[in-house]
Amino acid sequence: MAGAAEILGRPHRVEGIVVRGSSAAASSASHGQRRDPAPHGDPGRRRLRRLADRRGERMPAAISVGTNPQFDGTERTVEAYAIDREGLDLYGLHVSVDFLAYVRGMLKFDTLDDLLQAMAADVKRCRELTEEYDRA
Repeated sequence: MAGAAEILGRPHRVEGIVVRGSSAAASSASHGQRRDPAPHGDPGRRRLRRLADRRGERMPAAISVGTNPQFDGTERTVEAYAIDREGLDLYGLHVSVDFLAYVRGMLKFDTLDDLLQAMAADVKRCRELTEEYDRA
């Protein structure tokens, strides 16, 4: 992630329209022909863009890129969970997702409880990494 940011002069970014995914874990942003990073979780920022406000609101996010092996998924998606935001509805809106750091690889867990515990740890780590990035 750091190498891509150095070359680009900013974090790697994907953009798309938020669509409803097959799981309740996060929103999927369709990304068309854009290249996305290897499957893994990343901390990042989801930036909401409205037609009237091109600046957008930035939100810390835990990002997953992959096929969702826990639920035998086959379609590769980018899912961004807006950290510490309740009742947020971004469906149908254009967003951009910035990738800041690698957290862990895509895994299939033995139980749903194991998955939920790992997701909670990922969100905590992504919150910390995003705060560190913002302070730098």
